[in-house]
Amino acid sequence: MSLRQKITFAFILLAALSLMLFSLYIYVASARYRVEAFQERLRNKALATREIYELHDKVAERIITSIPEQSEYVFDENDHMIFSINDVKDLNFSKELFDRIRKSKEHYFQYQGDAVWGYKEGLGFAFTAKDKPRIIIITAYNTSGFRQLENLVSLLIWGNIVSLILIGLVGYLVVGASFRPFKQLVAEAESIQGHEPDFRLSFQDDPTEIGVLSKAFNQALARIQTLSSLQKSFISYASHELRTPMAAVAGILETSITYDKSIETVRNNLKMAQRELQKATQLLSGLLQLAKLDTLQLQVEHANCNLLDICFDAIRLMESKHPEQKFSFSVDPAMVNQLVEVAGNEQLLRTALINVIDNASKFSSPEKVEISLSAAEGMWLIEVKDLGIGIQDGDRPRIGEPLYRGQNARQVEGFGLGLALTRRIVDHHNGRIQFLPNEPQGTIVQIFFPVSPAA
Repeated sequence: MSLRQKITFAFILLAALSLMLFSLYIYVASARYRVEAFQERLRNKALATREIYELHDKVAERIITSIPEQSEYVFDENDHMIFSINDVKDLNFSKELFDRIRKSKEHYFQYQGDAVWGYKEGLGFAFTAKDKPRIIIITAYNTSGFRQLENLVSLLIWGNIVSLILIGLVGYLVVGASFRPFKQLVAEAESIQGHEPDFRLSFQDDPTEIGVLSKAFNQALARIQTLSSLQKSFISYASHELRTPMAAVAGILETSITYDKSIETVRNNLKMAQRELQKATQLLSGLLQLAKLDTLQLQVEHANCNLLDICFDAIRLMESKHPEQKFSFSVDPAMVNQLVEVAGNEQLLRTALINVIDNASKFSSPEKVEISLSAAEGMWLIEVKDLGIGIQDGDRPRIGEPLYRGQNARQVEGFGLGLALTRRIVDHHNGRIQFLPNEPQGTIVQIFFPVSPAA
């Protein structure tokens, strides 16, 4: 069963339930009104009969038989019938009935009698005539009332049937019209071709649910397109950059096999090949880290991380890696008693800071690298200052692109992945990074991280 059919069926079912409840209310209200109206009619007859009886000690039959199958009975204080009019002998005059009439003075009752549909109704009325207690009982069958109820039932049944047919037809058409945009959406989605990466669904400006669905689908298409582009970029980067160290290794080994005669020469060539393989491994590791961050395959668990500890760890690692380099670290005195925490992944944050400090060390060795931690613009600010070669104005817009290196950085060993990875990590933590000139020479790298809510 299609969704359109399910909604139409549910619509009909709800309408049927509503019509049934409304019809039941109408029937119950009509039946109650019939009873009340007929009771009032019987009571008026009983009062008229009492007045006539009090005057003449008898009642004329032509006065009493105005209701279908109406019967009139008068009883004395001993429950003996004084007289009756149109006695059809369908009622059992029990002592219990007389007791109820005397107790309540006016008692309404029902009984089956010879009624074909419904029931017969009666009213007992106790009064005193010439100081003698008397009871009048009037019974009758409300033929017109039950016929009206019967016609009402028939009218409600056929009315409900016709209404449900019309409601079902209208509901089917309305649901079909409502689902027409979804059909167009499906048709557009099925028409997507592999050579149309920029394809987007229409209806995204529609304020209804179809617009929400189109927008979500377009966002999914954009993510798929981004992932596809990243995959192509990764393949392009890897194939281009790995070719150089692999070619160098192949050339060294080939030369060694052909020309090397001594063990010492072979050992030297193997060391050269090993260094090239290490470069290739580092390059591949950096590319894989970028790919993981870009494609969100790395499921990062966030926790509150202490920036002071991360800075100390990164600086200690750089001091052991570059023992000839000078590093200084300062903390804003106003932050001494503060909890300097960032919501994020400690390993990634440490990697980002190590990349920045390592980059500053490579380009300013042996000049001192200054690292500082402070608060600015409602965020934590880490600054790394070096006295190196600086960044040329033409290279500044492309900082952070994978495998891109500045024109004045070609003589320093590297692959152009460190800052690209750092930028991805900073973005992942909702921070920002910017590069400023350090007068008179060098570069200032500023990394801003949002303050942890618990800080």
